[in-house]
Amino acid sequence: MKYIRRKTKDRFKKSVKNLVSGLSREVIVYSRDLRSECPNCYYDKVSGKSSGIYKAGGSKYFAVGRCPVCRGKGVITTSRKRAIKGLVIWNPRGEALNVSTFTEAGMGGATKVEIKTDPRYLDLIKDCKHVVIDGITCKFAGPPIIRGLGNKALLISSFFTDDKLGMDSGERL
Repeated sequence: MKYIRRKTKDRFKKSVKNLVSGLSREVIVYSRDLRSECPNCYYDKVSGKSSGIYKAGGSKYFAVGRCPVCRGKGVITTSRKRAIKGLVIWNPRGEALNVSTFTEAGMGGATKVEIKTDPRYLDLIKDCKHVVIDGITCKFAGPPIIRGLGNKALLISSFFTDDKLGMDSGERL
């Protein structure tokens, strides 16, 4: 009985890893925004805006009017995004292009997109606001699914978009 040598296994793993990285695309995942109270002015909880009064010890002094740090909002919003690698499949399983999807504006046509990536991104994708693929914003369509066994698992996430791909994107639907 012949055994496969360690060196051969390592070469195979490296080849598969290079293949996967070659087929993968960059997907930018936007998580929920972090909101923190402005350190330069007092926050008015009734109106949900800045009170327009300088907080002692703030970074930029102002006498009256709008706070120069938060611009009168009372909170500072920090957008969080992270780029991950994944295999992107537009219109998986050959579904029709104009699938009826319920959006905030009602029923409309949408293009479905599927992302296959590493299971370590499960929490990131579960809590995401939206993703951007090839410059197109895609919204979350359903819970992500983990398929596979042990360390051979794969995370599959479904998204949809109302935008159509440009002619220069290199993708076929």
